Amino acid sequence: MSESAAPVDGEEHRAGWFELFFDLVFVVTVAVLAHGLHGDPDAGDFGTFLVLFFPAWWAWANLMVTVNVFGSAAPRMQAVLLGVMPGLGLMAAAAPEGLGDRAWAYALGAAWVRLGLFGIWWGHARHRDNPLPLWRPLAYCLAPAVIWGVSAALPSPERFVLWGLGIALEATLLAVRAGVTATFYERMSIEHLVERIGLFVVIVLGESVFTVVSTLADHFTGASAAAAFLGFAVVAELALAFFRWGTESAARGLDRAQSGGADTAIRDTVMYLPFVLIAGITVLSGALGTAVADPDDHLPPGARWALCGGVLAFYTANAAISLRYGDPARTVLDWYGPSLVLVLAALLPASVLLPAWGAVGVAAAVVLALTALAAQRVRSRALAG
Repeated sequence: MSESAAPVDGEEHRAGWFELFFDLVFVVTVAVLAHGLHGDPDAGDFGTFLVLFFPAWWAWANLMVTVNVFGSAAPRMQAVLLGVMPGLGLMAAAAPEGLGDRAWAYALGAAWVRLGLFGIWWGHARHRDNPLPLWRPLAYCLAPAVIWGVSAALPSPERFVLWGLGIALEATLLAVRAGVTATFYERMSIEHLVERIGLFVVIVLGESVFTVVSTLADHFTGASAAAAFLGFAVVAELALAFFRWGTESAARGLDRAQSGGADTAIRDTVMYLPFVLIAGITVLSGALGTAVADPDDHLPPGARWALCGGVLAFYTANAAISLRYGDPARTVLDWYGPSLVLVLAALLPASVLLPAWGAVGVAAAVVLALTALAAQRVRSRALAG
């Protein structure tokens, strides 16, 4: 990765309209993958979702960091972003059978994106004043592109072994500091990172709202309307919690990590942990759609796990992010402990015993209670200070 084209130290920049246009393809990706979690997903369905969603997220995260470093205003960068959008679209279109008949297309889409990344990083690595060694973009971008491309021609399971190898290579290189000096992380724009991840969360929350409303349109009954209203309440409360406290905490934590040279904390809270949060919201949307479609029936086992697991993943991801930022474990446990207790002691039994609309109502009550507890803690700290 390059440093010479990064923003000047201390300079912040905001997401440009071109980045927002680029994100439109992820609206489709999330919608397609979330659709496979409606009804009664089993362990294989959840596994398929994670296997196909992570490469899409990983592509987005790498492109987001690249734009953070180089900006999106240059015509060359805009051309590359436009150029990789069909690759991401191919991954989305192949996702319904991404581990089956369309796996070859999904692999070609992943290779396509990495070739675009290679073009950006290789061009900057060739500058004489750039400390980035040429082997970094070759190993991090071009080699995985070749691996994904070759996998398209192989049968299963060999194809999927190569997928894992490609992701493992990139993750290993992120952990290896060779060729990347400390100033790379110091010159990243924290404001841009927080804003871009927040906007991706908006995409996933928007998919949840779309699922609730579109399912209600197909099942226009009083019970479905009640389930839809309560489902919307769950999504709105999670959005309130994330944007009221999550983004502020992220900005504060990233600033602290950047000033303290905690490079691995920046990497983990930008590249890895947000995926857990986003996957949790996506899984939750599948359960909400199922509840709206059949509000008077009990949730099937897969939807129960999606409802409880989605809510718990949201709070677990935020807890893990806070710990990586260096927040004291006792402070994190003060708000994570109640979320764990309420999900296991209230939401899980409700998902088994109550009709679907009632289970979603308990989920709304749980999230509302956690939001109220968070607000109370903030007021208490303000008064104590």
